Amino acid sequence: MFRTLLIGGVAMLLCCLSPAQAGCGLEVKVLLSPDQTKAAVASLHAGKETVSQVYFFDTSSLDLLSQGVIVRLRQGSSVDLTVKVRPPANKRFSVPSGGRENLKCEVDIVGGEEQKSYSIQSKFAGQRIPETGAEIFGMLSAGQKDLLKQAHISTDWTLIKRIAGIESKSWRVRTHPHLNPLVLELWQWPTGQVLELSARASGAAGSSAYSQLQQLATAKGLFLSRQQEFKTTLVLRAMTEGFAR
Repeated sequence: MFRTLLIGGVAMLLCCLSPAQAGCGLEVKVLLSPDQTKAAVASLHAGKETVSQVYFFDTSSLDLLSQGVIVRLRQGSSVDLTVKVRPPANKRFSVPSGGRENLKCEVDIVGGEEQKSYSIQSKFAGQRIPETGAEIFGMLSAGQKDLLKQAHISTDWTLIKRIAGIESKSWRVRTHPHLNPLVLELWQWPTGQVLELSARASGAAGSSAYSQLQQLATAKGLFLSRQQEFKTTLVLRAMTEGFAR
């Protein structure tokens, strides 16, 4: 009887915990005005600059993004292919590929709101960056395909293509007591740029960490962008506006 009550109590506790408390990582993010990149690097005492290229794959109408899916290839100090799913609230996923691949769960706080995501990252061994949906789908691991299947993603991969190529510059920022690590990242593409300051935090400190991040930026004389949303969403919408016309 006691064992039954104990198990029931644990189950109830897990249901009541926030996603981050239930075992997901937590990251807080704010967008800064990108024209103050140099000022941000200086005032935050940022470390060495790291440069990489980031490529995204979707249809011209962002069919994957509209279903909460991001397919990203990153090329720099490491080269990897990532499939990320931002599901509706309370949607859960089982571990794909029998646990042979690492399913990462994370909660982002952007604009003061929490959004959970699940992602699987794989190594990319090719020399040439793929251009078509057929190419990129053929490169997905069994776990990444399983993640898309569990998310009930419906799309025509023949319509998917490489829609964005972005230069990413990032800097590690001196350790802050409750925001560690802090990262400043600038994304640039031919028609725009976006600057983000982000930090890891413990699940119990989510909302307070977000406020601390905002306060840190303000204290350093940095201006927050009027648009507080995921930088990936902002960039992909900006880069596909021309396709829709």
